Amino acid sequence: MSWSETDVAGNLALMRALFDEGYKIAESLLDTGAVDYIAMQGIPESVAADTLELARAKHAFRGAALTLLAVKHLNPTQDIRAHKSEYAGGFAARTYDTRATIPFLIDKSLPRSVESHWLTQTLSFAGPLETTLVLKTQPKKIGPLFIKVVNAANSDETGSLAKSLLTLIIFALIEIRNKERVVLTRPKSLPIVTIEKLLRSHMSVSYKTGAPRLPQIAIYAIYRCILEQMDRFSGQQLEALARMKSADRKAGTVGDIVVIEDGKPIEAVEIKFNQPITLINVLEAIDKVRAESVSRYYLLSTAGIDSSEQDSILAKADEFEKQNGCEIIVNGVFETIKYYLRLLPNTTEFLNYYAEILEKDEDVGYEHRIAWNECCAAI
Repeated sequence: MSWSETDVAGNLALMRALFDEGYKIAESLLDTGAVDYIAMQGIPESVAADTLELARAKHAFRGAALTLLAVKHLNPTQDIRAHKSEYAGGFAARTYDTRATIPFLIDKSLPRSVESHWLTQTLSFAGPLETTLVLKTQPKKIGPLFIKVVNAANSDETGSLAKSLLTLIIFALIEIRNKERVVLTRPKSLPIVTIEKLLRSHMSVSYKTGAPRLPQIAIYAIYRCILEQMDRFSGQQLEALARMKSADRKAGTVGDIVVIEDGKPIEAVEIKFNQPITLINVLEAIDKVRAESVSRYYLLSTAGIDSSEQDSILAKADEFEKQNGCEIIVNGVFETIKYYLRLLPNTTEFLNYYAEILEKDEDVGYEHRIAWNECCAAI
């Protein structure tokens, strides 16, 4: 096993092999827990406790720690505190994170950041990760935990501690993933009015996070059905449902849901949660699709349309269609689902798709899945 500063591809392969090895070891610990492993590897109890606490916190730093620990094990002479090439003796940690750590976590369905754990500004602008560095994080304990884990691994010149801590983090991530795996109820042949009641009930639960994802999943599920059933979608494909991101998540995208033909978007949907569609939303949509190949653009909301602006919304949409040829359709989420359900042979396929996506989607979690089963039991 050798690490070359000039052989990035080779280093990435070594990292992925290390992650796979750590994953197998971590999986073997699920039945017995990590206590015996910690003792067998000689990991100081305080370091093990800090590592597991960091790994169980929903924060990008746990993924960043994986990257740094992998580099330390594979290249023990590397000072992993110097996480940027511009630092003395430093290396491009973000490159390895994006191209090795993130793909590994995606492949194993483990918790992760969207593109890179270095996108968090606290880490992106941080200097060398020395013990005196103060990282401002929420929750506050994450910054100090991260610094402790990184420095503990960095002080071991053999790199063996780094591998053990990497395995502990993967172990904790597997536990989190497995806890959130819930077998979902898949109702069959429900009346449309019952489906509307079920969806409204599921989306009205007070979740900690992720509620706006649910109407996106519902509309995506109905599109999967109609693309298979309706002739007007012949030869067209549905783009994968993109991850929900921060405020700039729509940069470079046409909508939350996109239908493409020959690689070009021809129909798109933007979905609002608990916010009625306003004239400003329509103007923003027009600006977004003005130069695109989209011929039909839906603005949907679980709260419907702002009644005080309905006339001006419809007038602006009609004006844009005459100018551009793109039809702007403003409607409610539930009204749209009911309309398309009437065109399907039965409702079972839609409910299967909704449950299937809900079961796997990374932007919803345990609380959303349990709530679905509870809502199904109550119908």
